[in-house]
Amino acid sequence: MSKRGFAFFAMIIAVCILLSGCNMTLLSTEELIRPPKLSGENSFLQEAFERTVKSDTVQMKSPIKGDNRSSYVITDIDYDGNDEALVFYSDYSVDEFAHVAVFKNDGKLWKNVSILTGAAEEIYSVSFNDVNGDGKKEILISWTSLNPESASNETLTLVGNRILTLYTFNGAGMTLQKTEHFTEMYVSDFNGDGSEDIFLSTVNISYDSNRTIGRIIQFDENSFVKYDESFSLIGMLDVLSIVSDSVVKEGKKYTRIYVDGILSDAAFVTDVVEFDCKDETVNLPIHINNSETPPTARTNKIYSCDINSDGIIEIPTLQELPYGRRINPDAEEPTQIYLVVWSNISDDDLEFVFKCIYNKAQNYYFIFDEEWIGQITVVYNSNNDLLAFYEVDEDGELGDKLFSIKTFSSAAWNENSYGFERLLATDAYIYGYTLDNSDRISKQDIQNSFVVMS
Repeated sequence: MSKRGFAFFAMIIAVCILLSGCNMTLLSTEELIRPPKLSGENSFLQEAFERTVKSDTVQMKSPIKGDNRSSYVITDIDYDGNDEALVFYSDYSVDEFAHVAVFKNDGKLWKNVSILTGAAEEIYSVSFNDVNGDGKKEILISWTSLNPESASNETLTLVGNRILTLYTFNGAGMTLQKTEHFTEMYVSDFNGDGSEDIFLSTVNISYDSNRTIGRIIQFDENSFVKYDESFSLIGMLDVLSIVSDSVVKEGKKYTRIYVDGILSDAAFVTDVVEFDCKDETVNLPIHINNSETPPTARTNKIYSCDINSDGIIEIPTLQELPYGRRINPDAEEPTQIYLVVWSNISDDDLEFVFKCIYNKAQNYYFIFDEEWIGQITVVYNSNNDLLAFYEVDEDGELGDKLFSIKTFSSAAWNENSYGFERLLATDAYIYGYTLDNSDRISKQDIQNSFVVMS
């Protein structure tokens, strides 16, 4: 480029900056791969890390999932009143793996006590759990790989490419106690003994049909495995979510673990593991053969949860709502609306709890009375977030409009809520309603059936 061309190009950039009213800061490549500088007392941790590693090819790494998603994870692991820190990074001049530098604060300075090489290139999650009941936290670091071969074990190919490493911390460093391959993991105290237990799910795609295995692992006071039980679950393509609850039956306590996953290209499913807290045995209340369709199969990605805040997990399935339709901006014809049917496990079977119109995007559901089916239906217009309820006549056509519910932002409510009364308000939305037939439906009926999800 000529000098005149370069000068003209520079002038154009300068004019653009002035017109935009923005400041421009040029960052070096090194600055781009580093997290923001730690502030306050924690800035000394960053300085200690840079003195320890002493490399110009370091790239900071952060866990992908979980509560701890920073490159610098700081907590008091051993409850001695002083913090420890895990610092995650990679150094391509050394190898392709992620690393963790462990630091301890003595009340004045951060001191490096160990540097460990991870089991893969990325950090999936990190958590601190007391799995041996000694009152101190063990460190659970899960690693994941962008290369399927590097994170698969010698004989199996597992969905997720994740590896769990369990470490104990003795003040002078971390000691590896356990390494396991898994697809998804869940940690909780299943039997109420004060120690947290590990549930691992693995989806094995090494066979003609996928095999999903559940596994419960418990540790003794020395961090050695004291219980390790595996069992077959419904075959899934991947595991998406794991939650649990506790119930008492005939005087015995059980922990139930709910595993939500992908059943096929167009279906999702829930399997349930029931763990006897006293006898430490496992029951699978909805166990089926792979050739059967599970009763928890559904076509929408809705996860099991405590939908009604009663302390018990409910499992979602779907039921077609007669004459219900959804108007989509990108579709030529309306699509079918489904009721979400929520059930819980009772005596190895699904027990109905309630049905609802489930609007996850707008964070609410509306309980749909069983007696309404065939007599009342809904039309949801996704163009304006309007949910309208209609009577159904004898010919199956829409009759009189009964009421409608619409979601507004605060600004939209102030500007465009004419004809709507306020139903409920949250930090995110204001929900309004119209009552078009007070002879059939009352304001109290609407309020009783409308629930904002927590």
